[in-house]
Amino acid sequence: MFALYALATVVGAVAVLVVAIRSRRRSAPPPLPDAGPVPTFKVVALGSRGSGKTLLLASMYHQMQTPSGRSYFLTAPYEQVVLLNQWFTEVADTSRAWPAGTSVGETREFVFTVRTRAPSGALHTVMNIGYLEYAGGLLTDAQAPGSTGQAELLQRIDSAHALVGIIDGYRVRQCLDGQYEGQMRLQQSLTAMINLMMLVSCPITFVITKWDILRDIDVDEEARLRSVRKYLMSNNGFRDLVQAHSPHRVVRLIPVSAVGPDFTELDAEGRIAKLPDGEMHPTNVDAPLSAVVPDVFEQVERSLDKAALHAALDQVRRQTRLGPVGALAELGTFVLNAAGKVLGPLGGQAAGFVGDAALELLKAGRDRSADPLAHLDRRLGEVDRTIEEFRLARRKVLRDFQSRIDVLEGRLPSSRLSGED
Repeated sequence: MFALYALATVVGAVAVLVVAIRSRRRSAPPPLPDAGPVPTFKVVALGSRGSGKTLLLASMYHQMQTPSGRSYFLTAPYEQVVLLNQWFTEVADTSRAWPAGTSVGETREFVFTVRTRAPSGALHTVMNIGYLEYAGGLLTDAQAPGSTGQAELLQRIDSAHALVGIIDGYRVRQCLDGQYEGQMRLQQSLTAMINLMMLVSCPITFVITKWDILRDIDVDEEARLRSVRKYLMSNNGFRDLVQAHSPHRVVRLIPVSAVGPDFTELDAEGRIAKLPDGEMHPTNVDAPLSAVVPDVFEQVERSLDKAALHAALDQVRRQTRLGPVGALAELGTFVLNAAGKVLGPLGGQAAGFVGDAALELLKAGRDRSADPLAHLDRRLGEVDRTIEEFRLARRKVLRDFQSRIDVLEGRLPSSRLSGED
């Protein structure tokens, strides 16, 4: 009798344990949506032939392929890395000519992966940036009958998250020196870009290349940029474009040099020549890509209903119903749905990324996210340490993007075109 009673007790205890384990499994929170697929932000670069698109791209990747004080770095498919390094080597070699630009009809598309290394040593993929560079001839030259290049360009622009407009600093320098050729070439380039950009609904960054050959305009860089900005804003089309977009999205003017101030000079014929003993020190080449995500989310915040956004942020802090992981994904889904076309191409799998970006980059999120975010991190840590590490690493990258742009605007206030003039 005693043996039967003991056996029944053991069986009962096992049954209770099995029920408890099953119950815990049923109530376990779902995995973080972004632990697998990551979002891809699409960038289209536009610029006339010879404006420096290729040099900018090569120098940008060379500088951003290592952290260099940032929390992240870029990788790319190996065949693209080989090509970018080849271009950079051609640029850096003072005994060689400048690399050839894109030929008519040639399109270059690169996929950069933003990666970060967590304190544990683990590598995490945060996002991808698709960078599409079109041949300058597509902007300025009439195409042959039956050509589809310009139609494809319009489609890619329409689906882009951000546009980069390349303004040739050499032509700007010619304009400031009163040279007619520079005025005509710059006008042709601006007219082509303005026509395409007037209808877009994404942030726009104008990049002034070859900034090094403008260095003697003024010893102070902000004063120099202010002079160039004033000249560009005197162009009716350029000014109208900036004013049309400013209420709705970010428009920037970023000066960059793919080689820096110690590598080139204007020769006796007014052409850009490499110095025999020149040294490359690229300037601001990381800024255009760093601005993409912060500018997209600033535009998102402008378009969102403020009361609904605050309610969604408060939902994350309360973590009701869904727990911390679900609440973060729910915030991301809310922002994705409310933002419409601005974030639409990212796809629904980006909900976790968008939730984190909303907390880090939206002003409403930053203003309300100190102690509650720490609490959310602790709750996520209770769910899964791997998820916690990935999310903290991702948030640090997003903060670095925003910090880079904040520093740029603090040093060069004239780099922000929207909301001015």
